[in-house]
Parts: sequence; C-alpha cells; structure tokens
Amino acid sequence: MKRRAFPATAPRPSARAKFTSIVATLVVAAITYALVVQNIAPNDKDYAAAPVDTVEDLAKQAARDAYVARRVAELEKQVLDDVRASVTMTTATTRETRGLDARVASTTSTTTTTEATSVDDISRKAGYDDATWAQIQAREPKGDECHTLERSDYWGPRAVGGGVKTAANDADCCELCKRTRECNFWRTDPDKPGECFTGAIGNVYMPPMYGAEHDKKTTSGVLYPETPKYSGGDGEGLKTCVHTMITSNGSPYMNWQTLVFYETWKKAASEKDSVLRRFTRILHRSKEDELMNAIPTWRVDPTHKECDTYCDYAVKDRARAIYQWTKTTDAKQCSHILMAETDYLFIRSPPPSVLLAKGFSYGFLFGYIVPSYPDAQPASLVLHDIEKDGPLKEVYQTGNAPQCIHRDDLERVSEVWAQKVELGETSEVVKKVFGWVRDMYAWSFAAAAVRPKLKFELPPVPFQKLVIQPPADISIGEAVLMHYTWGANIKNSAGEQVWTFDKRAYHGSSANLVKIALMPAWDATKGFKLQDEKIIQESQYHVLETMVQIFNEAVDAVRPLK
Repeated sequence: MKRRAFPATAPRPSARAKFTSIVATLVVAAITYALVVQNIAPNDKDYAAAPVDTVEDLAKQAARDAYVARRVAELEKQVLDDVRASVTMTTATTRETRGLDARVASTTSTTTTTEATSVDDISRKAGYDDATWAQIQAREPKGDECHTLERSDYWGPRAVGGGVKTAANDADCCELCKRTRECNFWRTDPDKPGECFTGAIGNVYMPPMYGAEHDKKTTSGVLYPETPKYSGGDGEGLKTCVHTMITSNGSPYMNWQTLVFYETWKKAASEKDSVLRRFTRILHRSKEDELMNAIPTWRVDPTHKECDTYCDYAVKDRARAIYQWTKTTDAKQCSHILMAETDYLFIRSPPPSVLLAKGFSYGFLFGYIVPSYPDAQPASLVLHDIEKDGPLKEVYQTGNAPQCIHRDDLERVSEVWAQKVELGETSEVVKKVFGWVRDMYAWSFAAAAVRPKLKFELPPVPFQKLVIQPPADISIGEAVLMHYTWGANIKNSAGEQVWTFDKRAYHGSSANLVKIALMPAWDATKGFKLQDEKIIQESQYHVLETMVQIFNEAVDAVRPLK
C-alpha cells in the first residue's frame, strides 16, 4: 500500500516534529513491507536465489522468493523517495560514549525507583484464585480446532497421505487430516464434491488467503500445535490475571495515545470475568510527566536521556526499563503480563485461552520479522548466535508486543532482550537493516537465547485472539485489540477523498483530545478504495467504523487532567 506523503517539515523542525517524522516514515515503511511479504516470506526455510519471478508461478516456493526480493527492492526505493520528498531533517543528536559493557551492565543494575503511582479506579484489582479461575476457563466456548475458513486457501501446501481422499463434508476432511501422518492442512472444493485434500504447510501460522481480494472458492483449515493453557497454582502467591503494561518516554505524541488506550482498557476490564485486573505504564524518562496521576505509572531513569525530548530511536530504553520493572512488587501481582503499545484500542476483554503455561507466550506473527531472509542475515548474525541458539529459520517471527506472557518468562527474557537491544545500538548494520523494528528482532532473538527457549502461539487473523491492524485486516475475527499504526485514506471511484485518519496527523493532545471524523455510510456503488488503489471490502470498511466508534467513545470518557 502506497502511503500518502507527509507534510514537509519546517526548515528548523522542533524536537517533536523530528520525532513524528521519523516515526511516520519508519513505522509505515515497516508495515508496508509487512503487508507485501506477510503471505509469502516464511522464516521456516533456508532462502536461496531463484531465477523465475512470474506471477503465474508464485505457487512455487522458489518463485515466491524471487518475487519477495524484487518487491522488497521496489519498496526500499519507494521509501527512500518518500523520505527525500517529505522529510527535511538534520541529525545533530549527541551520542553517549560509554561502551557496550557499561550499557549491558546497566540492564542488571538496581535503580532506586518508587512503586507505580496509584489511581482511584479499577486498575488495581486482585486476580483470581485457582477455583475461580477453573470456573472462568470452563465458561469459555470451545474453539474450532480445525480453523475452518470458507472461501480461503493457503500458500504452497504439499500433499501428504496421498493428497486427495474422500470426505462427506468439511468436518470429515479435518478429521481425515488429524488421522494422517504429517498433515496440518486440509481443503475441500465445491467443484469437487466428496473430495478432501490433506497436506502440510511449513508454518501453520501463516495468514490465509481469504476475502474478496483473493476470491477463493475452496474451504480450508489448519491444525495448530497444542499449547498448554495456564491452570493456576504457581505456588508463589501469584493470582491468575493479566497485568496490562505499556511503555512510554512521556512525549506528547505518546501521551494522547496512552489516555485513549487506557479508557478502552478500563471498559474491557469492567466486563464480567475479565482477565484484565491491573494496568501499569512504564515511563522511561528523567522526570515525571503530566500523566503520572492520571494513569498508574512506574518511572525509571533512562540510559539514553536524550530520548526525553528527541533521539534517533525513541524506544531504545524500553527493554531495559521493562526488565527493571519485572523486579518490582508491582510486576508480581498477576500471573501474566500483556505487553501492549500506546496506539492500541481494546475491543473487548481477552479470553482465558490467551493465558498459556510457563514457557509459552501468545503473540502475533509479523510478516516483516524474517531473521533468515538474505537481506536480514547480516544484522541477524550480530544479534543471534547460530552455534549456541540454533538456525535462523527456527527463530519465531514475532515481536515484543502484543504478547501475553507469564511474568516469570518476561523477567528472564527481558534481561537478555535488553542486552541485545544495547548490542544493536552499537551496530550500524543492525540499525540500517532492521531500522525501527530492531527491538522487535532483538525480542525474537532473546526468546531463542534463554533456556528453556520461549515458545509462541501466533495464530493469524481471523483466528488471532489478540490484535488486528486496520485497515489491513478485513475482519475483527477473534481479536480483542486494534492497532491503528497504519493510516487510512479512503477515496471514491472518482478519486475524491471521502475520509482519512492517520495518527501522525492527529490534531488533538492529552489536554485536548479530539474525536476522529465519522466515516460516510457504506455504499457499494461508490467504489471506495484505499490509498493503494485497491477496492475496500465492506467488512474491512466496518472494521474501520468500529475503530472510530471505540476511539471516540474513549475520548468522551477521558477525565480532564488535573
């Protein structure tokens, strides 16, 4: 999707303008890359060059690799062109001169900080005892283990067990797959009644091809590996619940997002049997900010103090701050931590099934986190020890948020994560290759470096139980969060803009929140399309309408800052 140009900056941009420009360029570039490669760039293989790149041959694995390489090159050129056209910036940030050893040591030092600020609301509820938790788990509806999806298909399954079998319906086809060795994929075709294809795909968490854009006739499904659910009984005084945690440097840009997100959290946490019981904002900043008494906040002095105002990578203190927080009493009130971002919105409370046993985390697969991809390997090898921690293709394609993780796992992984983030900040290769998502890569490498290794459950939309990213996703599915990182610009068939929203162009502030303009009513005859010129689907349009509704309701609910 080609993003719209950002307004040119002034000759002498403010610190906030610099920060916004960098976020706008790099985050959108990453998301654009994600949507191009999400369906065709798995990490579970060894990449090699391929001579064929025709669209007709994309079903062949080698051809898909060549296609990805070509599209990545095109996107890199597009991003560079966008930067030259829309960003005029000088980087005069003074870098700290302390060595890597000192920075790594700082991740394990004990900084004297106070406990999180207390707010008079529902953000400090106690968790559930084992008996109550068992009852809550029992009330969750049983999910579809076949992950049946009409009008869908997946990239490149290979036939197993003979491939084509006889089945009366979709359910029978799924059962055949369960009984077939190596089978994790099944498919039925209305043009071939009674037939069932059983196969295997390399990564069961790859996103399906579905919706009007793909126009598939088949019904398909995937069998995910079983991940143990959390049953309570830690024996360490921990109650079963989810402690939602976000991080911030206290910038105005992040603070208005934080206020909105917190209001949606409070609404979701008020639901019956909600697993959401506590909320903390980790503020890595040299001084307190305007939200200290509005949102439960734990502040820690940053290593990179320049990031209080402007720095080249505003989240470089995040991993270290999270690790230090895990040592506090505040971080030991719930069995699980939900790592979230300020630009999220809660749709509803998460189901109990996102709380997994120790050693497992429920997260999201990011198509642009591909450690084994050729262009990524130079940076990957800086942060990952293949000899000690295994091949790159075995590193999970995920990031630090969203993750619903046992608090003990967060503590052990975040220590290594902080070290790898600081190592990355000393490497020009890591900064150039991984860019804005380098701490996400560092998270994945840290998960592979701890013992035992952290494993992940990473279902795709519409089976993903944590997050969707409008306008990229065409349905909410089972998700409980929206991530509005990507702007949407809707035009009609005549090319006239009818609605737009981009967080980078938001005119509100934490002291004066502004609602998002309402979208026009859906009209199939108008030929609504997004900025990539693709026709927007009706369900996709309604996802955006829901996002606007949730955002605006939160704005109405926010209490004025004192």
